Amino acid sequence: AVGAASVASLPTWVAQDGGYFAREGVPAELIYIRGGPQTMSALISGEVPCAQSYGGALIAAALTGADVVIVAGIINEPFFSIITTKGIDKPEDLRGKKIGISTFGSATDFALRLALKKWHLKADSEVSILQMRGVPEILPAMASGALHGGVMSPPTNMMAIRAGFKELAFLPQVGISFQHTSLATSRKYLERNRPTALRVLRAYRGAIERIKADKAFTVKTLAKYMATQDNVVLDYSYNTGLPLFRPLPYPTNEGIQAALDFIADKEPKAKQAQPKDFVDTSLLDELARSR
Repeated sequence: AVGAASVASLPTWVAQDGGYFAREGVPAELIYIRGGPQTMSALISGEVPCAQSYGGALIAAALTGADVVIVAGIINEPFFSIITTKGIDKPEDLRGKKIGISTFGSATDFALRLALKKWHLKADSEVSILQMRGVPEILPAMASGALHGGVMSPPTNMMAIRAGFKELAFLPQVGISFQHTSLATSRKYLERNRPTALRVLRAYRGAIERIKADKAFTVKTLAKYMATQDNVVLDYSYNTGLPLFRPLPYPTNEGIQAALDFIADKEPKAKQAQPKDFVDTSLLDELARSR
């Protein structure tokens, strides 16, 4: 399962179109599901054996007893911009404004709330958060005046900037710990299908190495899945994503702990949990030893 059309999905797209899944003997089918909670439902039900989702949704599901585990951290930073209309020049200008996210409980929701907390602003009471069902839907809502801003990932953020909107903040530069795009499965699946899971991660490693070595192919893949031929947007998307991808994509304890701290406001179990309870890096360890 793959989430929104974002550069965060680039390793999955390159693994598919570059033949890395096929090379590893993995008959992969990419299924698009919008929103972390919806992706979790598909993973927990067994509808999909592996899912690309943000860490907060995975951790929240695991705290309820769901059989989900993070096996890789594809992006370990909040890969979003907060884009705003004219007249909003600093974070405190967000007070009293309406900001769009994809869905409640999604990565855009979590990242925005963490940023507001960092800026000493109260979500919901001081800044209204509205769900728009998807990141691409935020931009037209801003253009119509229904929103004062939105949380956008590349390339939608660059499209918005080129349309005349302002980048208030690029969240990787704000200083927020965030387990963004994670690869997850169930412990049950991992126990029964470990060789297949290892091949999936090997395909991701090959895809990330291809992203770093072959810009032309990567940009062509981006253009296909993002449905744009705008070279400025494509170059921006490639250049901003490139430093965030690592061939051995370990998740971070800091990002997972940040999610636990945030969830703890509503879920007491999070206060007793530790990051290691939600990850299994044994596949990555095995890959590291095989080099």
